[in-house]
Amino acid sequence: MGGYLRVTRAKKIIRRYFAMNAFDGAMTSLGVVIGAYVTGIFEPRAVVGVIIVGGIAMAISGFSGTYMTESAERSKALDEIEEAMLMNLEDTIHGRASRFVSVFSGIVDGSAPLLASLPAVLPFLLAILGLMPVEFTFVASIGSSLATLFLLGVFLGRISKNNVVYSGIKMVVAGVAVALLALLLNGAH
Repeated sequence: MGGYLRVTRAKKIIRRYFAMNAFDGAMTSLGVVIGAYVTGIFEPRAVVGVIIVGGIAMAISGFSGTYMTESAERSKALDEIEEAMLMNLEDTIHGRASRFVSVFSGIVDGSAPLLASLPAVLPFLLAILGLMPVEFTFVASIGSSLATLFLLGVFLGRISKNNVVYSGIKMVVAGVAVALLALLLNGAH
């Protein structure tokens, strides 16, 4: 795998796919939880269902969109190299790497939002199992989503060699902005 990522120089783009789509998953699940709360949907099964189905939809969308886009771009790039070299590269490391990276990019892109939405689901699952009072699920879920955003910020801070705490806080601020906007919009009705 490492050789394919080196040949295609795909490591950075795959990292970006992961970060962007994990952010989308965490923010979407946070929005669902806050939306459920402000509209009076307190049934844990309903919230779990919406987050999981939304996460699956984002996973399928992320995988298929990224796979098709990467396949097209990498096929074009391989064709250009083949034309310049006057040889077929399909059965070389370049051809295999191109195909592998298209699939791997899709898997990373697709799994990131689903995985990032799961921490928001956990408190509701605990409530369904009778291990957490329903009254605490929303606060716990919002906290889980904000923690996920913070960790994503730490990840990006490490990549950029910036202050990881500051990077984490920036992500949390984005999550708090979603929460405040939802509360403001609900107050307008």
